[in-house]
Amino acid sequence: MSTARGKFRLYYKDGLGNEVPCTEVHYRVVELGRGTTVVTGVTDSQGETVEFSKDDGGSCRLDVKDFDGNDFDAPDTPFGEDDENKVKLVAGTAGTVVRKLRIRPYFRVLFTTQRGDKPLPWAQFKAYVQDNGGEVLARELFSDRPIHGATDADGLTPELHFNEELVFKFQLPGTSVQVATASLKPLCKGQTPYFYRCAFKTVQAVTAAEPDHRMQLAGKTSLPLLLNAEDEELIMIPPKDFAEFERLSGELENIMAGPHRAQLDLTRALEVKDVAAVQRAEKALGLAEDRVKTALNKDFKKLADLKEVIVFESYDKGKGKEPGIGIRRRYLPTKKYKELWDKRLNRNEFKVSLGLKSKGSPTGDHSVGASPKSLNTAALKESLAKIKYETKKSWNSDPKVFDLFDYAGNQFGYVEALSDSSEVENAAQWLRLVGGAGLSAEVDWKKKVQVQGNLQGKLVLYEQKYTRRWAVPSLNGWLMCFSGIDLGAIRFTMEVQLAGFIGAKATLAGSVGVTFDQGKAAFQAMRRDRSDSVAEAVDTRTGLPKFEPAALNSKPPKDLNGAKFDVDAFAGIEGSITPAGKLQWLPPEEKAFVSFAELSVTGGVNAGAGAKAELTIYYANGKFMVKASARLCWGVGAKGAVDFAVDPAKMAQFVAWFYYQLLHAGFKILVYVGREVFDALSKVLFLVIAEDGDIGRQLKASVKAIDEQFNTVLRSYENAEKRARLIAGINKLPHWLVHATPETRGMLLYEITRHSTFSHFRAFPGLAGSDRSDVQVHYLDSHKQAIINILKPVQIVDEWNNVMQHMTRDGQKDDQRPRGQNEGEVMRFLNNGVSLTEDLNQLIRNINTPAKPGGEKTGNHYLDEFLKMRKALLKEFPKGYKAQLNGTPAWSVYAMKDGMVHSHFALADPAHLRDTLDEGRTMVA
Repeated sequence: MSTARGKFRLYYKDGLGNEVPCTEVHYRVVELGRGTTVVTGVTDSQGETVEFSKDDGGSCRLDVKDFDGNDFDAPDTPFGEDDENKVKLVAGTAGTVVRKLRIRPYFRVLFTTQRGDKPLPWAQFKAYVQDNGGEVLARELFSDRPIHGATDADGLTPELHFNEELVFKFQLPGTSVQVATASLKPLCKGQTPYFYRCAFKTVQAVTAAEPDHRMQLAGKTSLPLLLNAEDEELIMIPPKDFAEFERLSGELENIMAGPHRAQLDLTRALEVKDVAAVQRAEKALGLAEDRVKTALNKDFKKLADLKEVIVFESYDKGKGKEPGIGIRRRYLPTKKYKELWDKRLNRNEFKVSLGLKSKGSPTGDHSVGASPKSLNTAALKESLAKIKYETKKSWNSDPKVFDLFDYAGNQFGYVEALSDSSEVENAAQWLRLVGGAGLSAEVDWKKKVQVQGNLQGKLVLYEQKYTRRWAVPSLNGWLMCFSGIDLGAIRFTMEVQLAGFIGAKATLAGSVGVTFDQGKAAFQAMRRDRSDSVAEAVDTRTGLPKFEPAALNSKPPKDLNGAKFDVDAFAGIEGSITPAGKLQWLPPEEKAFVSFAELSVTGGVNAGAGAKAELTIYYANGKFMVKASARLCWGVGAKGAVDFAVDPAKMAQFVAWFYYQLLHAGFKILVYVGREVFDALSKVLFLVIAEDGDIGRQLKASVKAIDEQFNTVLRSYENAEKRARLIAGINKLPHWLVHATPETRGMLLYEITRHSTFSHFRAFPGLAGSDRSDVQVHYLDSHKQAIINILKPVQIVDEWNNVMQHMTRDGQKDDQRPRGQNEGEVMRFLNNGVSLTEDLNQLIRNINTPAKPGGEKTGNHYLDEFLKMRKALLKEFPKGYKAQLNGTPAWSVYAMKDGMVHSHFALADPAHLRDTLDEGRTMVA
């Protein structure tokens, strides 16, 4: 029976007739007739599938992922029968049959808002191609029609066929505003994502009263009504005084929003990797914080200086429709409010019945806001009717204002019903104001103000909660480096429920820490260190900010409990809300970040770990932990530290991340990794591989418990039957073996090379050889195969040497026994048998002599493979590529890239960034 081999190659032709490979197309190859899947994968840089084979030939069909990525379909090959997606494999044919498929390239673009990612339907667009240095309107590849049209109801363009790079220009519906994409390359069916995104950047402003509220910007009128919820007053202001109020309160609101806008600009600059823009944004952020500090110290020197009011605003919804009413919080000095109160038009009737005053002590430690159910809607409407009646008698202005009284009351009652509680005390108002200042402004007068229990109470005022997610320092992440060696990209993500206010909804701009309140994680706002510039840390190659895990310039405290911080509290969130955070990494040859650890939501288990490091890895209470400085996690320049715990379900990702750090650093000692981590991880991996079990069962409460379990298992291997199970487990090539530490591999080699007479009884000799004249008899044949499998994933010379150095019972380095002696012991074990290498000692001498590295034909099949792997080892692993098994076709490709760096190393695909992390919703009002 002979084997036939084949593969597919996908390409399209550009405007000059050149063949362009269709890379990263998700495919499957199906056997015709039976319908069974032969192989699946993604086309490589040449547009080729992997080679597949079938005994006795036959025909195979190629399918690719459909446009939704949910199923497989035929590739788009509209060029006649010559391009049908089949290949016929004929038994006995030498070499590989390659079936070339010409693919029809296409474009499709989604037009959305940048904030909230909302599709923009019915937007006109045109596509342009570069021609002799200028732009000309592109024409469809097959119909020759100009490429223009409108997006559909979902904001998508039609599928448009063209074979060169295009720039799409969209016009915002109802305006003359145009938005252009970057130059886009053609797509092919089966690629992910299957369309491009073009985001329209909206202007950020004050949030509306509820997250899903939509309104027209035109026709908005602010009513001269001010509701003081704390004192249960509603006053109507004369037009000229109200205009002055609008100006002053609007200026303060704009000042408070400034740091948030600057922080947003900083995040955007990091995402587009513009160092000059990062520097400008950092400078703008400092200036914005200074403006906040000046404004607060000028007008609000103590709590009593602040007054929060609700302003009602009407919106014209069009002819024949009732007007809409929105509400907005504004802040002004108490003295200014008193001036307006004295000028109010409703001299006698100004009290309203709300029932929202807190029932707790204003200075108590646990002030609790009133329930929204306490709002007396009937009494409120009766109050409004009296005020309306009185002001009608004394003011001959626009009668429409009076018609909106009822709408205003209804809107207030509706929005209030969405709240969990209504905290209207002066201290709560102050916290909301300061929250809008960026959560990080250095406000001198805080030292004079005592704010206690309101931090623990709910600060939800008149608005519904929603979830806010963001990434630090940006969606692109940080670049880890160690001793000048780049290790890869990581990022931290955060999620928290917020309740409305411009400061919270615009962006959480300040520095935050995670402390523990009665054993549970909670937020603590912290001051940003303005002397710490992220722009100074940006890497010139990747455009990512870099950090050194073991840097000594950050000394976080044991935890935030007991540390003295100014009250830069979050406005509009529950003070004791449990945060959610994740630590993510960018695996080699992948385009999207993957989570491997989550924010520890219980008290710190090793508070002193990594006290002098930006990031450190330790083991405690049955979990591998990553402690990161707060500046990395929640805000550049912040002080403090945050713990992340690796859940057993995420252990595979953690092990891979940890292995690639060692691999990229050339297996140097990583000082930010605790010694107990190496020991625990190496022994746990040994147990998982040896026992063929679940990793969750192997994680114990302490390193000592792992040691006891490990020693118990080792003692059991004195039984030949147990050792035979170990061998069988290794020869399955479990995925844990690929990313095992040198300590784990060393321990496995040590156990395999120990044997007794009983081992021979359980493992019959094996036969090998190139032909009948070279018959080799191998004792403990399965043991030898296990040795080869243990060493196959070893990538570089330093890793190989590390494995041999740790070839001991417990994986500890034996300084009395050099690695060369251990390696010689492995070679002698491989040569245990009959009719094998005759002069092994001379072979070992040749290996130790650089001028005589030794051949690969030794008369011993296993020694040949051992020496071939040893000789193929890389000096420096090519960064950005996946680790491969030595001797495989993929390995031979990497061997030519020794020491190279993949062009996409540490860089996520921009198309994947916003898909993996939404930014929450923001309204414009």
